[in-house]
Amino acid sequence: MKEVSIYVASTIRGSRRQDGYIGYVLEYYAPDRKYPWTLYDYEKISDMNCNCAILEALIRALARLREKCILSVYTESGYLYHGFGGDALTDRWQKNGWKTTQNTEVKNRDKWEALIRAFRGTIYQFYLNESNAYMIGLNADLKMLEQRDITLDALKRKRQRT
Repeated sequence: MKEVSIYVASTIRGSRRQDGYIGYVLEYYAPDRKYPWTLYDYEKISDMNCNCAILEALIRALARLREKCILSVYTESGYLYHGFGGDALTDRWQKNGWKTTQNTEVKNRDKWEALIRAFRGTIYQFYLNESNAYMIGLNADLKMLEQRDITLDALKRKRQRT
């Protein structure tokens, strides 16, 4: 089974719904290559809060995979990490009929369910706040987009060359 790392980030901060950018990096070491194959992608999103945006980033990254694999997912989002990694909240929510411990509806249920479907047949592990070159680069690229130092098209062309 292939091993793939996914790094996800977003420019959206806080619980207020807003426009912003999401980005992800897929990293794969092919057996015949010394260096990894990487795919960077960024997208403008609208009317999302930080939690919804980071789930959307991972959904879009997973949609790029062509087969089931062993995944390492790197994020700075405790919300995403605790959903699947740290506390495996998604397991508890499903057993409780998608209710939280306070007996309220789980927010972003549609996105959580999309991720659960995408992870079926996949071995995965989540890493929270692991500093590495991909996360640093991803966040720097997203910051440039947010500050309008580069356009989305220009950034995509730049990353295709690297």
